[in-house]
Amino acid sequence: MENLIYLLNMSVSGIKSIKKEVRLDFYKKTIDKNFNPEKFRVKAIYGENGSGKSAIITAVKIFQDLICNDNYINESKTQIFLDEIINKSTRKLCFACEFLVNLNASKIVYHYSVEIGRNEKGLYEIQSEILKNKNGNYANNKYNLIFECRNGELLYVNSSDEQRIILEKRSLNLLTSHSFINIYATNLERDSDTSKEEAADRGLYIHILLCLILTMVIKVYLAEEDQHELYFLRKRIKESRLDNPALQEGLYEYGELANVLSSVNDKIVDKQHFEMYKRKVEQLTQFIRIFKPDLMSIEIDKKENGEQYECDLSLNYGDYRINKEFESTGIKKLIRLFDCFVAASTAGIVFVDEMDSNLNDVYLCKLIEYFMYYGKGQLCFTTHNLDPMTVLKENRNSIDFLSSDNHLVPWASRGNASPENCYKNGMIEDSPFNIDATDFIGIFGE
Repeated sequence: MENLIYLLNMSVSGIKSIKKEVRLDFYKKTIDKNFNPEKFRVKAIYGENGSGKSAIITAVKIFQDLICNDNYINESKTQIFLDEIINKSTRKLCFACEFLVNLNASKIVYHYSVEIGRNEKGLYEIQSEILKNKNGNYANNKYNLIFECRNGELLYVNSSDEQRIILEKRSLNLLTSHSFINIYATNLERDSDTSKEEAADRGLYIHILLCLILTMVIKVYLAEEDQHELYFLRKRIKESRLDNPALQEGLYEYGELANVLSSVNDKIVDKQHFEMYKRKVEQLTQFIRIFKPDLMSIEIDKKENGEQYECDLSLNYGDYRINKEFESTGIKKLIRLFDCFVAASTAGIVFVDEMDSNLNDVYLCKLIEYFMYYGKGQLCFTTHNLDPMTVLKENRNSIDFLSSDNHLVPWASRGNASPENCYKNGMIEDSPFNIDATDFIGIFGE
């Protein structure tokens, strides 16, 4: 099955140290019917400490939560979080992305953007949200607006007049605190008579559904939190109003393919999904056994809790058995990253912050090499480890350098020069390492 969605680029500004827009391009060629992402599936972001690498990954998580969490902006913890993370100079977080959809042999390019800023009461709100698309089979097509929201008002939606009135009523006083995509997906009735539905309304539904699919196939790994699984989309896809059974089934299968319906890191597992969870744990066992050949099995310790199981994992080595939380930091990191790796190998779009931490250099390079040559999804990660550059330089557009002033420099071949030597010797634009061993004299003692 051809991947449904490919992330073309994303841009971020107004988060942590990032003031001006930083844009990551995953595919720099012109999009047309000959689009081929095979050499553009992996990207590493290098940069000094504090340059904004983690901020980029965090912005993706905010985008995902904004669309998928019904009450994300209104939660007090979100307000505190945004107050800490939004740049104090810009006072506004901006996120935008372009993604390509392969739908029934047609290519569609979507552009989504959102801005979050403070209102007069000092609370953060959505100040702008826009979705547009264009035909991706030809290079020079222009974007068509699907919807636009500004300052709490639905300025435009590409739908019938009847549908627009319904959407205006349902989104009234909500657009500053809820994504329009979330409002549409959450509140629009599914039992309406679709036989009388106008083509524009059906088209709007598909556009919204595809945006939800994008957020579903994204996985974000941040060291301080567990991956948030998006189970609600399984039900929405299955109960969708699409009158195309093949498309509906294809979208549902895509969710399973992209590894979003179960996770080995979930503490709570629905009983109806437990068999899927067991299969995933068996797959995890095979994965960890590559690094720990003496591993006999990974056992599931489960407790019944109504319609769910509370699950924990223990690694069985024959002579001893240990809970995964007490494993070595390296094995624990591999377990936590496992769901991301499965997604990146299939149809997911994965962002991992500090992928190299606690991982052996050899393991790290071999994993990256696998995703470059055999992965079907996308993998973007931040790292300080220079060893992967040797592997990454074989692919195009796979190494970006982020300077301390937030200037992004993609690596381009320079004859026999290697990216790791150029980087270490301060030969990357705006990324000189002006530091010497003697600089530490007098700080740590004589």
